[in-house]
Amino acid sequence: MFVIKPAQTRPGIPVMALAIASLLALPGIARAEASLEVMQELGSGFGRISPLGLAIAGFSVVLLMAGFVVFEIVRSDSKQREKIDIGWQYFGEMAGQKRLTPQETDILRRIVELGNVSSADMVFDSSFIYEDALEAFLKDNAKQMDRDETQYALLRGLRLKLGYSHLPSEVPINSTRQLEEGMPVSLLDGEGAIRKGRIQEVKEKSWTVVLETEIPPTVAVGAAVDLSLLRSGDGEYIVKLAIMATRLGQRQIYLPHTRTLERKQLRNWVRIDVNIPCRVTVMSRQEGWEKSMGGPGVGMVLEGRMLDLSGGGTCARFTSPIPQGYKLSLNFDLPGTSLRGVQSEVMRMTSVIKGNREDFEHNLKFMTMETAAQEKIVRYVFEKQRIDSQMRGPIKID
Repeated sequence: MFVIKPAQTRPGIPVMALAIASLLALPGIARAEASLEVMQELGSGFGRISPLGLAIAGFSVVLLMAGFVVFEIVRSDSKQREKIDIGWQYFGEMAGQKRLTPQETDILRRIVELGNVSSADMVFDSSFIYEDALEAFLKDNAKQMDRDETQYALLRGLRLKLGYSHLPSEVPINSTRQLEEGMPVSLLDGEGAIRKGRIQEVKEKSWTVVLETEIPPTVAVGAAVDLSLLRSGDGEYIVKLAIMATRLGQRQIYLPHTRTLERKQLRNWVRIDVNIPCRVTVMSRQEGWEKSMGGPGVGMVLEGRMLDLSGGGTCARFTSPIPQGYKLSLNFDLPGTSLRGVQSEVMRMTSVIKGNREDFEHNLKFMTMETAAQEKIVRYVFEKQRIDSQMRGPIKID
């Protein structure tokens, strides 16, 4: 295990605290002197308490307040140093668990320091935090990295050990350094022509796309192109970049890295079978509704069960029919979270008769949903898919 030295005590804190105390004391001294002059002019109207005694008392109160401020500053700084030390201790333990080499540990430590990560161990838990810190590190060491490109190879090996090169499909990517070889790419050049290709290689300094056809003159070094990248099980990512270099014979295009990615969710969603209790509240009927059409009234609450689930909708069974076009507010629970007020629309309703019992299955489409809530559903779907895919049979696609 690599031992990481904790942050050293900063000697400037006590000096700063004493300076603040002095500044706080000066107004008190001035007020005490002013009060003394006033009392001397007024004479003996203050009884047996001498002006000097009042001045001393006032000055003592000011010193007491200043001492309290110094104590709070020192205590706060001590707690912060303790938190930093614990973070570096866990950092060392995690570096050992990930089997980082001394070189990898050292460069990761520098990344954390330049990235101002509040607790060093957090860099092992979040790809977002790592990418933020890495950007700061690369910006600060750009010239040195260009002189010694072996550092880029070291960073690539570090990324692989941290698990930030190939993220699970339910976790959105936040840097082109997380792209994967083989991903399909559509390139739109300056004249509006679309060129198809695939990601051939991803390195820490740049990434390469190989086109299916010859590289046209419009796709040249320095030209800005729009790229659309499809990530299976996740979505479409849109980015605009300037071409770094090309190899015409190999149909290769070299592109710089960026974190400015626009993500668009795929229309097709993985759908899994579930058995989850749910509750809906009728928000509105379909347009053109008439009394003869029947259906529950606005505000009516119905209990049912969800039979399948995806990031885009669900199939739910109720004992009463809800006509197509009805707008519903859906509530249901997933492990560790509760989803409330999911706006849904009935797309289709089917009668299901089993024995002497008639139920109604409804295909509901999620209309509006916060991104965070949608991500929770997607993560649950993928996690459940991994756990019981063999028991469930073939995956269904909406």
